This record gives sequence, structure tokens and C-alpha cells, in this order.
Amino acid sequence: QGCLHQGQERANGETWEDPSDPCAVCVCHEGSVTACRDPVMPPGECCPVCTGRCFHQGAEHESGSTFTSPSDPCSTCTCLNEVVTCQRRPCPLHCLHPMPFDTCCPVCDDCFYEGVVHTQGHTFASVSSPCERCTCVRGTVSCVPVVCPPTPCDQPVTEPGQCCPECTDSRESCLYQGTQYHSDEHWQVDECTNCMCVSGDVHCRSERCPPLTCAKPAVIPGLCCPHCLPRPATCIAFGYPHYLTFDGRMFHFQGTCTYILTKDCKDEDFR
Repeated sequence: QGCLHQGQERANGETWEDPSDPCAVCVCHEGSVTACRDPVMPPGECCPVCTGRCFHQGAEHESGSTFTSPSDPCSTCTCLNEVVTCQRRPCPLHCLHPMPFDTCCPVCDDCFYEGVVHTQGHTFASVSSPCERCTCVRGTVSCVPVVCPPTPCDQPVTEPGQCCPECTDSRESCLYQGTQYHSDEHWQVDECTNCMCVSGDVHCRSERCPPLTCAKPAVIPGLCCPHCLPRPATCIAFGYPHYLTFDGRMFHFQGTCTYILTKDCKDEDFR
């Protein structure tokens, strides 16, 4: 019984080259056409037959056999009727940032990310994105943006190299009665009031004077609160430039003029 192949009659046992594949030989066998790339002539037979063997990277494999590809040790190949099919071996674990490995399956115990090894559960700042915090979980690194704390000021500023905005009020100066003061600077308004520049705002504190028991308290220049003078009071001059006044204050000065040490403030009957 002959064969009909691509519109042409072929005699039983006839062999010919496949027009679509010059490396393949077709054989007509009892009405069926068998094509193979490497037909063999069995001993004592007149016609070549197809064995189904596969030639893969210089090695011959029987049809139905399974082998490892020399070019990819992580693949499993199967020969079936001269056709080789290769597939990567399945791995139990998959991760995006495995450790450097020379095995077929990735090592997902730790993470290898941006050229650095990170242990399981380690949280770190990304080198390429400093405003992200990354965590290694079973060989895969997950990154999220940094959560910035709320700022109490109206116009926070993000400095170069920083992720979160900050209030710059602590570096702002203060303007008080036409005078500019630096942050944290103190100054005295009068004998009873002291002020400080805090975060751009002026904070002032006034001294409270205690109640007095005398009828005519004395007000001493340079001091905030009046105080009662002892009765009787003593004024002393000693040495060349030293003076102790009735109110207990000490002065040291030298002069070339004539000075009044003490006098009667009411009747001026002595000096």
C-alpha cells in the first residue's frame, strides 16, 4: 500500500527528503508517512526507520528518556520522538531579593538588596531612596515611605538631605520695640522686666515686689523693688576710693572734683 504525501503518490517503503526540512527523511510504510531527522538502516532491512532518538548538545538520548541539559544544570529535559523539551526545575520558595547563590533554587533566608546583605526582619533605610524604610522578610525587601511626625508650625521647611519637614521657628529672631534679638537672647527692659526671644516670640517676665512694713521705703537706682532702710543708718568712707552708703550699697571710684558725701535732705543744716 502506497502513501499520498503533499499531493504526490509514494510507493510503500519509498524514502525521500522532506521539502520543508532538508535534514529530515520521510518514509512511506503501509500507507503512513513517517518523518525523522536521523533515520537508521536496521541490519537486514531494506528501508531506513525512525528510532525517535534525540541529539542534544552533542549527546544522544533515547526517546522517552529524561536528562539534564549541560548548558543549564537547573533544567530537566525530555526526549520524545526526536523532540527535546526542557523546563526549569520547580523551586519550593521564590523571593525577589535572594542571597547570592550557586544552586538551582534561590536562598531566601536573608535578603541581598542594593549590594548589601540584610538579615531576616531587619529594617533599614534605602540607599537609593533615603526617605523610605525597608524590611527584609524571607528574601524579599518591602519599602514604605517614612512617616513624618506632625509639625506645630504653619510653614515647616524640609532641609536638604532630610526626609521630614521641621519647624524653623527655633532659629527665628525677634523684633521688640524696634530692636532685633537673636533666638534664645535675653535682655532687660527695665529694673523689673526681663525678656527672652523664644521661637520668634518675645517672652517677658516681671519681678514681683514683696510687701514692706516701713512707711517710707527707699527706691535704689538699678534695683526693681524698694526696700526699708535700717534706722539708724550709717554711711562710711574708707580708703581712697571706697564708699558704703546708708542703704548698704558699695561704690568704688576715684575723682578729681569736689563731692558731697552726705547732707540733710530736709533742712540742709549740715553737709
